[in-house]
Amino acid sequence: MLEAAFHLKAILDSSMNEYRTIISDQTLDFEWHESGLLHVLETDSGMRDFAEKDKLLADQFGILAQRIEGEDLPEFDPAIKSGLAGAFYYEGDAFARPDILNANWSKRLRENGVTFVENCKLIAIKKKQGQVKSLQTSQGTLTADRFVFAAGAWSTHLSSHLECRIPVEPGKGYSVTMERPGICPKYPMLFPENNVGVTPFDHGYRLGSMMEFIGFDESIPDRRIHQLRESAKPYLVEPFTEKILSTWYGWRPMTWDSLPIIGRVPRLDNAYLATGHNMLGLSLAAGTGKLIAEIIREQPTHIDSTAFSPDRF
Repeated sequence: MLEAAFHLKAILDSSMNEYRTIISDQTLDFEWHESGLLHVLETDSGMRDFAEKDKLLADQFGILAQRIEGEDLPEFDPAIKSGLAGAFYYEGDAFARPDILNANWSKRLRENGVTFVENCKLIAIKKKQGQVKSLQTSQGTLTADRFVFAAGAWSTHLSSHLECRIPVEPGKGYSVTMERPGICPKYPMLFPENNVGVTPFDHGYRLGSMMEFIGFDESIPDRRIHQLRESAKPYLVEPFTEKILSTWYGWRPMTWDSLPIIGRVPRLDNAYLATGHNMLGLSLAAGTGKLIAEIIREQPTHIDSTAFSPDRF
């Protein structure tokens, strides 16, 4: 676990640096807030358990948190109920609005000459002499010098086509986005005892959670949305609002060692994988892009990429 965490921290730090570069150089608007992250605990036993994790983070990785006792929490963030055990505040974290990030980033890339081919189904991968030659798609044949396959939870379906193991399992999660409550949290929060995350967007408020290994199920049961809303009740003065803006599900690309799969496909010289980011897809995206670019150009990588290699399977 510690070895995996060492490599995850390296690429997380890389991504944070890349996001900050994007903000300063491109002035993209995606509701980026470096406001830290608050882990809120309801019980004394929860505080004791999390204190051990906090100590491990401090001792092994130099990541320090501010411990906040329960009686001080409502003053720290008025959205938090009184009577809770306490919290740990990690000042160095940040958050963004994913849909706005993707929309504005892709718009900027289009302006710079990048072509996006959307709603296009992959039918076959044509190979010859250890290379991918083309992709047969529902919109015709696509050719390129290099091919990066970033197919998320669907990546395992490419195993036979790419002649390598891609052990990715879809871990289904849910979220509900609502109007901001009258007393909205100032900080993004995690409730470790209930495994719920809270994100206070500029123009919305999101609760997210769950981990279901049920294949590629596409349903959003009402009970799951109800469960999300109920799970926030012990912690927040106004845990939810009645006006729902959107409900969502997604399949996280889970790997058995909790590390992403980034690098050249073992048997194909010009094919690369960027997948298996588990529950940290957006967090690791910018660092992954930089790493893949370096690998394609055969440059020395800015972090050690060995642990992420498809060769490990």
